[in-house]
Amino acid sequence: MNSISHKSQKPHLSICVNKLFSCLALQPDIAAPGVDILAAWMANDTEVTLKGKESPKFNIISGTSMSCPHVSGMAAVVKSQYPSWSPSAIKSAIMSTASQINNMKAPITTELGAIATAYDYGAGEISTSGALQPGLVYETTTTDYLNFLCYHGYNTSTIEIISKDVPDGFTCPKESSVDLISNINYPSIAVFNLTGKQSKNITRTLTNVAGDGNSTYSLTIEAPSSLTITVSPTSLQFTKNSQRLSYQVIFTTAVPSLPKDVFGSIIWTNKKLKVRTPFVASSR
Repeated sequence: MNSISHKSQKPHLSICVNKLFSCLALQPDIAAPGVDILAAWMANDTEVTLKGKESPKFNIISGTSMSCPHVSGMAAVVKSQYPSWSPSAIKSAIMSTASQINNMKAPITTELGAIATAYDYGAGEISTSGALQPGLVYETTTTDYLNFLCYHGYNTSTIEIISKDVPDGFTCPKESSVDLISNINYPSIAVFNLTGKQSKNITRTLTNVAGDGNSTYSLTIEAPSSLTITVSPTSLQFTKNSQRLSYQVIFTTAVPSLPKDVFGSIIWTNKKLKVRTPFVASSR
């Protein structure tokens, strides 16, 4: 998670990145307000108390310790609205409805003033209203996360030591490699080792949580000119709530090697809602 500040001019991100998930996944997941936050403070903290003055009840603090409560609070609000939703559905709702525009209606920038990328803010800055109406969500299951460990090279016996939630009968797929990590049903996509010699095929599955049965989502792709993105199908037609539909994404590039990591997004929209999935592609 990254923290984001809101100044009177040109809001920017503070560089506070947590990359515990993997170098092969797009991180951070999300950004939230976390710079110069007025927060409750311990009354017995003598270090910030001026001599002869009462201990302050509030303090101005910065960092992920401040951005995390914003996201936790938003997750709690979503959970209260939809008690049956899983943690992964709530995460997806928060990520897919995030904003990449600051409060000056301009692209979010870094602390140094450069245009921020998904490496800075993940899916974007949290939306306090969008997450309550995501339309579609990505469900990332326990098996997805266990397969993530398999793809990293862990065997079933080691995974059973690491995790207490291994389902009975679980075994690692016969074909396990780091290239398959991209196919975990996560709300973002990371494609690595992409060169002009080969394409990368990615599959994602979306669940309809909009509450209305019949809904058709159309496709929009935001991608740099160095990439060719093919998505099939180009529309998703849901006929009932909780229905799941999958789509395939093919990443190709005409250049032998991408000179730098590039970013884009896959967006599904109906007449009311927008579901955005950020991606990063790299030849590394």
